[in-house]
Amino acid sequence: MRWIAISDIHGCDDTLVHLLEKLQAKPEELLFLGDYVDSGPNSVAVLRRLMQLAEQGATVLLGNHDVLLMDWLNGVEDIAYYMDVGGMATINSFLAALELPPVDVFSLRFSRQKEKEIQSLIQREFAAELQFLANRPLYEVRGSFLFVHAGIHPDKGLAASRKEELLTIREEFIHHYRGDQFIVFGHTRTRRLHGTDHVYRGANRVIGIDGGCAYGGQLNALIIQDASSAAPVMSSTNRDDPFVLQEVFVRSIPGQGNHFVGNFVQR
Repeated sequence: MRWIAISDIHGCDDTLVHLLEKLQAKPEELLFLGDYVDSGPNSVAVLRRLMQLAEQGATVLLGNHDVLLMDWLNGVEDIAYYMDVGGMATINSFLAALELPPVDVFSLRFSRQKEKEIQSLIQREFAAELQFLANRPLYEVRGSFLFVHAGIHPDKGLAASRKEELLTIREEFIHHYRGDQFIVFGHTRTRRLHGTDHVYRGANRVIGIDGGCAYGGQLNALIIQDASSAAPVMSSTNRDDPFVLQEVFVRSIPGQGNHFVGNFVQR
């Protein structure tokens, strides 16, 4: 058994490529936990890469930013809010893929006609990518592990948690979950949880992996393996667990166009 969870890529395709090269994983081992768009420079490339991996067996879940993109395109989400949370980078990524010049903030924020034109263009030219996002599941259960973008309601459990909770819950889940399953999640940056971009492991079986790659942090991969088959030099585990947790991460080096790839061992 070997599962590899990655979350919150946020348009950082170059970083994702470096991480996948380091991992050398089979597609069926990969689980992506949402938020593929917004803030980073190349959301389109990320989506297309994940579409290929999904065809080969990877699991690709939905994140709240993926929903925000679709809501904006369908006129449900206000353009001002969408731009405030990184949507401008995604819009210009779509335009760049069509070899069109970027649009500026003011022309979208103050021209409803321009906004509608770009919405229609993206919906028409990227129908396959958008349909792929629309079809993503909210969670994946494997053995004693639940993989989800944000978490679950700590009192109601998975079955009764609302879609919004699975996509956006934070502290209520992270600090008050008391279930038996191990829950691997993104959405909340690990730096907020323990002061570092490395994987966060709570005492209550919650495991956060969002390293904030689009915000000066890193892209984490959490590797879950049977204890009998894992490489102990990279391992981080409680003595009684039948599995081993390993972390591989990639951090971009600002202004240099290259990346640092490393392993991290939690003590």
